[in-house]
Amino acid sequence: MVHLDKTTDTILRGKITITQMKHGYRYGFDAVCLAAFVNGYLRKNKKDLSLADVGSGVGTISLILALKNKNLKISSIENNEEFIEIAKENVLKNKFHNSIKTVNYDIFNINKNLKNHFDIVVSNPPFNNKNSNKSNNKFIDVAKRIVDLEKWMEGCVYLLKEKGTLCIILPTNILDVVLVSLRDKAGSFKIYPIWPNTKKSSKRIILLAKKGGISPTELLPGLKLYNNKGVESKKASLLSEEGILNFY
Repeated sequence: MVHLDKTTDTILRGKITITQMKHGYRYGFDAVCLAAFVNGYLRKNKKDLSLADVGSGVGTISLILALKNKNLKISSIENNEEFIEIAKENVLKNKFHNSIKTVNYDIFNINKNLKNHFDIVVSNPPFNNKNSNKSNNKFIDVAKRIVDLEKWMEGCVYLLKEKGTLCIILPTNILDVVLVSLRDKAGSFKIYPIWPNTKKSSKRIILLAKKGGISPTELLPGLKLYNNKGVESKKASLLSEEGILNFY
């Protein structure tokens, strides 16, 4: 067993307890926002669905989804053994062992048995390219550096059933790269921009796509985190406190 210096924190008003590394990659806004968006997407769904959380790290997204969706079967897919060890702790600690299965798979060499397997795939992928400056902390570096973004997207689509839904969060400045990489595999894109406030450009995008989708691309209203007086918006508060983002 790997021994790491860890902390235990709570999110969503104490509804979820997360163990994570004290020094290294720690969950942030992107993970919580993506999970809240997917919770909003699933809010009216009553079916039993299967979902893969690709590059799940210590399990933040999976935990938030399990909290709000009792009928969802989640596979947390991660290939870093240290992250997997902590994720398993978090699943047990939050009593989601019936909802979340933590699996050690590499998205670049995915198990063939999982092809066309999931109704939904979510991912908060590493976004720094392989040539960017490395971090001195290997856990930050492995969580933020992606070897091949196009192949990561291909792996996510590979997991989806036909007409299954892909939901990812990414920096706005690489949206074009992701759309090009997906255009032959998915469509019916819905783009949800996130702005810091009313005066600044969007730094993050949430992208919904359908495997085999052919509907026109749609630009959704988006989310402003703060108003022009620096007050947190109601949607942003609901996101951080309740883990729900109503995006329509």
